[in-house]
Amino acid sequence: MGGLIGQLLPELAGMIITPAAIAGCVLLLQTKRALANAFAFFGAFMIVYTAIGITALLGGATHETARSGSISHWAGLGVGLVFVAFGVAQLLRKRTPSDTGPEWMQQLTNAKPRGAFVMGAALSIVNPNLAIMISGMTVIAAADTTPATAVTGTALLLLAAALDFLVPIGIYVAFGKRAQDGLAAVKKWMIEHDRPLSIAVFFGFGALFLFRSLSALL
Repeated sequence: MGGLIGQLLPELAGMIITPAAIAGCVLLLQTKRALANAFAFFGAFMIVYTAIGITALLGGATHETARSGSISHWAGLGVGLVFVAFGVAQLLRKRTPSDTGPEWMQQLTNAKPRGAFVMGAALSIVNPNLAIMISGMTVIAAADTTPATAVTGTALLLLAAALDFLVPIGIYVAFGKRAQDGLAAVKKWMIEHDRPLSIAVFFGFGALFLFRSLSALL
């Protein structure tokens, strides 16, 4: 199990650091129906990631005959290229300064649970972490593990993704209204640093995945 966790470390870190998920959850905790909206947003992300995990497990990630290290490395290479492409797109994108952040953040400002769920589902699909989840499942499929270990590895990936939501929601539940000022400060910081933060995440993880995959393939 320890060996699999070591192989999954880049994917686990990538799933935890999801600016769109964190910013969206923090923003929704500022709305009138804070918890309902945040949990709806959280649920949409987790439904998509869980579906990928279950599909991969049922498709062969728990069977020894399906394991292929080569597929895992190529998948990691693909993830790295996706992240670099997103980073380049951020660099080239012209941005008009805004106090309310990107358009999708503005749409969440007055969202209701249904709208928060729909937005969460959309962001989970266009977010590069979708590629990270797929990469993680290929790592599990390629590892020499038992079915129980494969299921545990999948659960760890899902837990890593859930932390983006559980941490801010937990802070809100624990401190209630007292958490509002802190969450507002986090939201403001993420809006102000949205572009450089995204560029750093995309290029940083892109380089990490490319280095790991190319080192194994060459």
